Amino acid sequence: MKPFSILLIKVLGLYLALQNLLSVAPILFNADARDMWQNELFPMLLAMILLPIVAGILLWFFAGALANRIHGESEPGVVVKEDELVRAGLFLIGVYLLVQHAGVLMGTYTASGSLAYGSLLVFALGLAMVLGSGFFAWLYRWARDSGIRR
Repeated sequence: MKPFSILLIKVLGLYLALQNLLSVAPILFNADARDMWQNELFPMLLAMILLPIVAGILLWFFAGALANRIHGESEPGVVVKEDELVRAGLFLIGVYLLVQHAGVLMGTYTASGSLAYGSLLVFALGLAMVLGSGFFAWLYRWARDSGIRR
């Protein structure tokens, strides 16, 4: 399960970095790009674009350490358990939500000084997914097994 998690974490990091890099590429080649670097949109652009790119790079390089954190240090063979797949998936979804909405929160706060409450809620849910992946796996097991026992 650990090699699968490492692969998924690296794919998530690559996706985060490239998605944001490709989303800003048309703006950089625009004729008015020089004005963008000089006005108040610059801090928002930095927060919303650079934060996910840096997070994607960090996910790529620390995929093994994150997989050890999720699954433990040693695993004798590749045994895919349903619960561990749920934990790994929820962890990755949580990391994705954290990175994306941290950029939105920082960009909105630096540009206008106010909070984006929708992004704050999604950020909190992403944090719960990252930190509570064991709880969600237990909840999944409970929901899966509750129909069997009568």
